[in-house]
Amino acid sequence: MNKSESPIISVKGVTKRFGSFTALQDISLDIRPGEIFALLGPSGCGKSTLLRIIAGLETATEGTVAIDGQDMTGIPANKRPVNMVFQSYAVFPHMSVADNVAYGLKLERRPAAEIREKVAEALAQVHLSDFAHRKPDQLSGGQRQRVALARALVKRPKVLLLDEPLSALDAKLRDAMRLELVKLQESVGVSFVIVTHDQSEALAMADRIAVLKDGVLRQLDSPAALYKRPVDRFVADFIGSINMFAVTGRRAEGGDAARLETAELGAIAVPAAHLPAAGKGALTLAVRPERVKVGAKAQKEAQGEGGLVSVAGRLGDVAFQGNSSIVEVLLEGGGSLSALVSEAEADHLMQAESGSPITAWWALDDMLILPENATAA
Repeated sequence: MNKSESPIISVKGVTKRFGSFTALQDISLDIRPGEIFALLGPSGCGKSTLLRIIAGLETATEGTVAIDGQDMTGIPANKRPVNMVFQSYAVFPHMSVADNVAYGLKLERRPAAEIREKVAEALAQVHLSDFAHRKPDQLSGGQRQRVALARALVKRPKVLLLDEPLSALDAKLRDAMRLELVKLQESVGVSFVIVTHDQSEALAMADRIAVLKDGVLRQLDSPAALYKRPVDRFVADFIGSINMFAVTGRRAEGGDAARLETAELGAIAVPAAHLPAAGKGALTLAVRPERVKVGAKAQKEAQGEGGLVSVAGRLGDVAFQGNSSIVEVLLEGGGSLSALVSEAEADHLMQAESGSPITAWWALDDMLILPENATAA
């Protein structure tokens, strides 16, 4: 977003309480014009509540929401420049596809010619022009979802709000619809705000992601930044697969180094500059499976290479995943770690007996040192 470009949605200090329960706590974020913005988190984290506050279906206990520069306080849902697509799609079963899409325009008593033109345009955008006269029960799940999208887009909202839009679809159709939603957003240029608990869905679709837990915004960043530079243990664990090891002790080394003790990996010397500057609670060492290398290489030899962390273990399960496989390394210090290896590497490891000695290693720079808890700035 350029400095001169105002956010399409600005959430400032929003808190929502239901009796003694705080669903959202002091949430502030800006959503840019024309972006796909995801609200991501586990069930009960407050993401749907925040979406409903933006839509005007809930009222914030504290804080404000502005849409396109206008404060929405006191403005009802039907007067806001947004439209919402619900998880259930909520299409009218007794109406044709065209009548479903036209419904909102008819309520506004728009001229018949304008309705026909806008409905035709909306159906073309979602590739349903040939299905205009069908009833919803004659459509697939993906097609019914596109009817709901067309009905929301036909009124030309400034923002489209989507609450778990793909959760009712099977896995294969969900993957296809992700691509269709991204292409649709690019063609219409409307900002999409998507609520999801599926991190792979958010990573694949969103320009930026806000990760929430227990009503608190933990991190707001691009998908790549969330994956590579999570601010704390929760975000790292929620975004993708990761190996984690609790730090049980910590002491300063000579110079600019620190020694971190773990039950599984033993003691590891790390540059003091790698330690988190902020955050609360204990520390955790973490490394993504694709950064871990494995082999029968002697631990002593691996440790002799500069800038590496290595650990001895025994070969556990090798889970085939097509052109890659997940290798389980059973650690001598207890617990295990996972490594993502190529098809050729997996074929070689499968020839070894389960329980054979194996070494896992990774670059020190690929290891994250995470606080237990950090909140987004």
